[in-house]
Amino acid sequence: MSSIPLLLQNDQILYDALERLGVFSGGPFPSKKRLIWETGLTSSAVTQALERFCQQSILKKESDCVYSVSPKPIYLHYREFRSFGQMIEYADGSIRVDLLFAGPVEADSYTAEILSIPPKETVTSILRLYSRDGVPFAYEEYNLLYPILKNVPKTQFQKVSVLSILQNNLPSHSQGLVQSQYLSMVPSYERDQKYLQLPLGRDILRIIGRIYREERPICSFVIRADADQCALKSQSNLYNPVFGEPFGKKSLFQ
Repeated sequence: MSSIPLLLQNDQILYDALERLGVFSGGPFPSKKRLIWETGLTSSAVTQALERFCQQSILKKESDCVYSVSPKPIYLHYREFRSFGQMIEYADGSIRVDLLFAGPVEADSYTAEILSIPPKETVTSILRLYSRDGVPFAYEEYNLLYPILKNVPKTQFQKVSVLSILQNNLPSHSQGLVQSQYLSMVPSYERDQKYLQLPLGRDILRIIGRIYREERPICSFVIRADADQCALKSQSNLYNPVFGEPFGKKSLFQ
């Protein structure tokens, strides 16, 4: 029996269908009837998957049944989750991780929608910065359901990956966690300039993801990294990947 929640399986089925139909390479967006036929999913399952893709900026809804495509992502489902620190490899230099913030905040509308909670409900927010030999190259921001990590000392977020802390603070009888994430290239903006000291418009590797437990999203995260300074480990560690063209001038997958 698959460990991937049904809603993520549906997302992958729909994504694969859009890939086959050429949507991500400039082809027209198919009708809902065509997507139902291609995927074998119900009408409501297709609608819900399309909504999740819009939430994650894979698609943008222009009007009823009309969607446009964001810059093509690589969409991944993991059998078990990995932190960003576990995904990157370092050819040279020492890596430092600095905790910039950890504490309760009010959920914005986007986070509330992702985590299926009321707007302005309290969530735990964590912001960490990665540097190599003193030069920042990536930062990650997590928003988690507040009760899960409310008793975790702030110092733990400096020493241990957020996802490891999350796993260690769930009930022992609960099902394993499943991560979904996709990668895309986007231009840098003001926040990247602040944390990564990059000029506006520079290529940024953006990773958007969620952590699910028992079908429910309990964490959302965004990682933004200088694409020229970051290499990901072999895709052999990943579960059921769908790979597109390499990003930028060189593949991020070494």
